[in-house]
Amino acid sequence: MVLQPSEAMPAYDPAKPDQRLRDFVRLLARQAARKFVEAERERASPDHLPD
Repeated sequence: MVLQPSEAMPAYDPAKPDQRLRDFVRLLARQAARKFVEAERERASPDHLPD
């Protein structure tokens, strides 16, 4: 597979961070934080039996 740049695709500048990558990393971080909080709430709930 070969990536062919299109007219709509902005030129890649390695000196600048890719905004799409930043947004993707933020999305993954939010999901991980949400899962962590949910797991901690479940662990702390009164009806949760200790292992």
